[in-house]
Amino acid sequence: MAIEGPLQEMSIQDVLQLLELARKTGILTVTSEQPSDEAEIHFQKGQIVFSKQRYSRRPLGQLLLRAGKITERELERALELQRRDPSQRLGDILVEMGSVAEEEVRRHLRFQIEETLYEVMGWTQGRFRFEERDRTEWNRVRVQVRVDSLLMEGARRIDEWSRLEPRIPSVHAIPVLAPLGDGDGPVLDLRPEEWEVLAEIDGEQDLRQIAANLGRSTFDVAKIAYGLVSTGVIQIKERPAPLAEDDLQRAVRELEDLLDRGEIEAVVRRAEELQAAYPDRAEFALLAGRALSGQGRMRAATEALARAAALAPLSPDAHFDLGLAAIRTGDLARAAVALDTFLRLGGNGKRREIAGAALAAVRTLNEVLAREVTDDDERTGDR
Repeated sequence: MAIEGPLQEMSIQDVLQLLELARKTGILTVTSEQPSDEAEIHFQKGQIVFSKQRYSRRPLGQLLLRAGKITERELERALELQRRDPSQRLGDILVEMGSVAEEEVRRHLRFQIEETLYEVMGWTQGRFRFEERDRTEWNRVRVQVRVDSLLMEGARRIDEWSRLEPRIPSVHAIPVLAPLGDGDGPVLDLRPEEWEVLAEIDGEQDLRQIAANLGRSTFDVAKIAYGLVSTGVIQIKERPAPLAEDDLQRAVRELEDLLDRGEIEAVVRRAEELQAAYPDRAEFALLAGRALSGQGRMRAATEALARAAALAPLSPDAHFDLGLAAIRTGDLARAAVALDTFLRLGGNGKRREIAGAALAAVRTLNEVLAREVTDDDERTGDR
């Protein structure tokens, strides 16, 4: 039987504690209204073994890349394998490729789980639902995180945040460099981690994004920012309140209507504005890609659609549009992967017929080109 209810009546901390004490196995889904987000937390006998967040800024691949544990090429290869088989988890693929040690993946998975849970603990408006299962799917690389340790650390952070709040109102605060006074000013004597944070400040990124860029805890970056504000090195500006989910969905519908009416330039302009404000929303990247396609700007369209597919890897529409756009730019390898993913995800109707025919044509052309390259190599060798 499912356990569900509003977060206003039962806090997520109480839900987590209940599942731990009852040694439950299953999946807890938490949906937040403000901020608009969703998280999925997997339990095995009361312990957390996996988590994912819809608009996560900490994908495992990027964490490992920023830590210098894998290369861009290895990550691209692993993501391509995952697109071909979405049931595989990225950490398992990287270990099987020999790109990174299990222990390193385990450490970053634990960090990912902890940061997701600390963020979810701050959600107060929304709903939760727990579905019990006989077992949950294990990664090859297994992680188990105790709920009680997370709750203790979460409580400590909440207490300490009250000290930071007068100068750091939230993790959505945007740090900016303080203006220089008369003269050269004093020489900065900062710790290495303070220099790291300072180097990321561009007046656009909030503290949460800076933490993600550095692969650090958001809370730790907020504490560093507090120190830099206290010493007058930086100032804080608060990001405007994000739109509610209903307003975001209304914006999507308005863009779709504009696109249907052929007002392509208006869609491109508005979609790009919304992409900048909501970089984690696949819908705006998808609509921008479609509008750019309508303008004939196929390379820009392909990149926008690739972002949409990366943000929403289970969206058939994103992969279908990406596949067709990639064909028009001559990127046949990307087109084949995108169209194949669309078919694997169960895309149907007229689009399935188009994708099947296009994929067959792309594969045939790839084979012809491969044979041509082989023949050229052989002819070169004969000389």
